[in-house]
Amino acid sequence: MSHKVYAPNVHVFAFVLQKAEEKEKHWLWQTCDEIIYKILGANFNLMQWLDLEKEPDNPTVSLIKEQEQTEVAPIEGAVTFENAKISINGFAYPLRLYDSYGLWLNLHRPEKENEQKTEDVDIQLLRQLNPENCLLLNKNNNFLGETLILTAWLPSEEDYPNDQALRELADECLKAFFPQGYTIPPFARSATLFGSPIFEYGLFSQLTNYRHILVWFFNDTTSEDQFDSCQQDLLDLFFFRAKVVKAFQQSREVYQDSNKEYSKIEDEIKTLEKFGETQQLTQKELEELSNKLKILPKIGLDYANLLRYLEDYQNTIAINSRNYAERLQQISGMIEDVSFLERFSLENCADFQEQIKADLGYFNHGSSLLDKAIASIRGRVAIDRAKSDRIAEDKKEKSDRNLEITILAVGSAIGSAGIMASSYALVTKEDPVLPPFSTPIPHRFTLSIGYSLLFGVVLGMLIWGGDKIWQSYKKGTGNRK
Repeated sequence: MSHKVYAPNVHVFAFVLQKAEEKEKHWLWQTCDEIIYKILGANFNLMQWLDLEKEPDNPTVSLIKEQEQTEVAPIEGAVTFENAKISINGFAYPLRLYDSYGLWLNLHRPEKENEQKTEDVDIQLLRQLNPENCLLLNKNNNFLGETLILTAWLPSEEDYPNDQALRELADECLKAFFPQGYTIPPFARSATLFGSPIFEYGLFSQLTNYRHILVWFFNDTTSEDQFDSCQQDLLDLFFFRAKVVKAFQQSREVYQDSNKEYSKIEDEIKTLEKFGETQQLTQKELEELSNKLKILPKIGLDYANLLRYLEDYQNTIAINSRNYAERLQQISGMIEDVSFLERFSLENCADFQEQIKADLGYFNHGSSLLDKAIASIRGRVAIDRAKSDRIAEDKKEKSDRNLEITILAVGSAIGSAGIMASSYALVTKEDPVLPPFSTPIPHRFTLSIGYSLLFGVVLGMLIWGGDKIWQSYKKGTGNRK
């Protein structure tokens, strides 16, 4: 079944951060030129309309040069459809919003030509306004996001008597708008905005490939007039919305990185179990733990930075959610029912902040765990290294003492040999050494050897006893310390 609509419009609201590399500095304006060339075959050159330094202190300003005496760059052209030339008009509205640039690009079938109302057109015309899917912008590093709105007048309300029929028409419009075989973003919800039915596509549960698309059918002039009167406010709303969604998307990437780092921390802590709690660490184990004291603080620093990024994204969402709510309050002063727009602020923004809050609560446990592990390792290494040093010192003292005794023994032996040698001169042919107890008076050689041995024994006992007393004194002093 062929569907027709009257005066279809395509609105693209796209946003990008100002701070970009030189090669991407004019990406948004160049993308606009590429879109217009693909659709209308015309070289638009939006840059010739721009003054990027215009009113630098103004947070929101049109970037069209003042001498142009207009805030938008008009677009005129035609597309070929069903072997006929169909006029397409529109405009490009470049602007600066706070720290970003925005572009509102509009392409539409005019409502009148030569003061005559234009005819209804088949919805397949929409594909001519999106060749090669050019209106879905490719993401670069500074791209914040876009909202795409298709609007049209219903040729006859009798043909679409209920919400289900309108929903089917919205689906058909998207099928016509996107290339053959392209997966249409999933349906999210329907409502009324400014008194006319609107259908939203794109789910946050599919955040990686999220696209925000609205199909809006006007059924009276009041709806279109209210849309026109709120255009600047709606543009701001879509900007704040884009910043919120972008921050949440980036937070999910940081969440994945944080989860990996958390697992790494858990693995590092599990390796500490093999060291036990009571046994004395070997030198090899001490070196291994000392190396961990070099590794773990670096892991902790990287982990802390990831948590800081999460907090930054949480703050970004909070700030832009508040901005969104304030701007919506201004719109509600002019329009009665803004519940469709309000849902994002009340539900989605709150959910995003709660999710990040839960992430931080979970991951902060990892920081605490890591700090405790580092403190435990430092204490264990300090204690066991002190024990090892004390044992090594005791061994050295014992070795030194043994060396002293050895030197004393050798010295004594040498001394004894000297005594023996000097005493041996007392033995002569006239006075030979006889067997013990064979004479009433011991031989002079025997007396010399005996006195020497006695003197040596007494001296040795004095040295040995003095060493024992000195060691006991040292131990007593060490215990008192």
